Amino acid sequence: MKKSIKISLGGLAFNIEEDAYAILEEYIESLIMHLGNTPEAKDIVGDIEARASELFIDLLSGMQTITIDMVSSVIEILGRPEQIVNGGESNGQSDKKSEEPKSTERRRLYRDGENGIIAGVASGLGIYFNIDSIVFRILFGVLLFANGLGAIVYIVMWIAVPIAVTTRQRMEMRGENINFSNLEKNVKEEFNKVKQNMEKRNVSGFFQKFFNTVGQILIAIGRVFGVIAKVIVVILAVVFISIGLIGLLATTASIFFGSTIVSLFPTFSGVTLAELIGSTFDLGSTLWIVIPLFFVLAIPLLALVFLGLRMVFRFKMRDTVVFVSVATIWIIAVTLLAFVLFFQARSFTIRETVRDKTELILESAQTSTIRLVANANILEGVDIPQKFFNLDDYSIANNNGKPMIMGKPSFFIGKSTSDSFELLILKRSRGATSQLARRSANGLSLLFELQDNSLVVDPFFTLSQGDKWRAQDVEVTLLLPEGKRVYIDRSMEPILSANQTCCMSWPDELVGRIWEMRGNKLVEIR
Repeated sequence: MKKSIKISLGGLAFNIEEDAYAILEEYIESLIMHLGNTPEAKDIVGDIEARASELFIDLLSGMQTITIDMVSSVIEILGRPEQIVNGGESNGQSDKKSEEPKSTERRRLYRDGENGIIAGVASGLGIYFNIDSIVFRILFGVLLFANGLGAIVYIVMWIAVPIAVTTRQRMEMRGENINFSNLEKNVKEEFNKVKQNMEKRNVSGFFQKFFNTVGQILIAIGRVFGVIAKVIVVILAVVFISIGLIGLLATTASIFFGSTIVSLFPTFSGVTLAELIGSTFDLGSTLWIVIPLFFVLAIPLLALVFLGLRMVFRFKMRDTVVFVSVATIWIIAVTLLAFVLFFQARSFTIRETVRDKTELILESAQTSTIRLVANANILEGVDIPQKFFNLDDYSIANNNGKPMIMGKPSFFIGKSTSDSFELLILKRSRGATSQLARRSANGLSLLFELQDNSLVVDPFFTLSQGDKWRAQDVEVTLLLPEGKRVYIDRSMEPILSANQTCCMSWPDELVGRIWEMRGNKLVEIR
């Protein structure tokens, strides 16, 4: 087992074995000794280190530590100073060119500041595509005079494409192999060229100064937009992190600590997510849906937090293994959740209806008007009303520590075929089989009571203890004989249906008034 240390190379952090580090350090020292204290030495060594870090990243490919073999391979690619001194400098220029290996580097797009006329865009494109730059200059000119598109494209590329400033960037632009010999040769050539240009250069012409000024202005504008973009990125990152953390906190609290929250805030909610799931799903344990649901929700929220942190701090991370692992967990969770939901959906395939009809016998047979009232005392014995969990026409509340599912019925006024007041109750429910659906419908309870000449109806129906939610609904119809009347109390408004068959009035127009059945229509008695 070899000891490893951590180093920084080309601005990146690596783990490297001690013996491999000794060889790499010796190689860097040999470069410095060979180059001496020349002005270009620092640039060459910096470019060599940057290139070495890129090669190490390619060679690691999932491994964590740089080995001796990797260091030897990188040195072989970059070349040693002794090879240049012993082999290349004694030969002629033609021999150097003939022995130089063919470049394997991909060219990168830069603006060529040395040979460019305005900003080096056309010259850079020419080098990148290995085409004479005059072709691109003509193309930009034609587009400029045709529809002005050439100027727009040129300015965009001027701002977006970086200029080749360093020796390494110019070598990348030309697609040259970035090794010691090429770097040293290019740096020396450029250093000599600069000295010659300084001796020959005169005052720039008017157009060159003009375009340089325009270029500086455009670059400044680009920098301003760059700052604005960075600010927007930071704001987005903060939003992502906030949404992710709040979502994670809410998800974790509601799924795993619902009972604790209920006990701490008794007036806020009396039904936990586990109880809500338990009242719907046919599962031996709610964990079969709670755990997959947590991962399905939490992993995207964690990804939001990670993305936000990465946008702010811009850290580099070899996260392929982490990404694959997390994505696999999320896919498994989604699959398991879909599997549970698919089998649960079978419990809603068949719908059955149970019909109950009751004759209402008033105390006085001569009474022609029945009073219709909603029971205001239905919540007696049920915990505080604020603990209700409402979903459409359904509510879930704690009843002596147990969840109780309640639904809102639909109330109609209809025509009786007999001479008596009648109450027709239709109970509907779904199930996996006809027998289960009918049993679930029979388990629905809607209480009503005749008090003198008043029919008091509960505004909620309830499910039998232990029954699951199966899209149950109850339809109640008060059947009036011909010529009989009904007074509808205002307490009935929440459960009166807006689709009455005997009249065209809305629920708020029906309540607080007396109605008489004439023919098949309700007529208001004023």
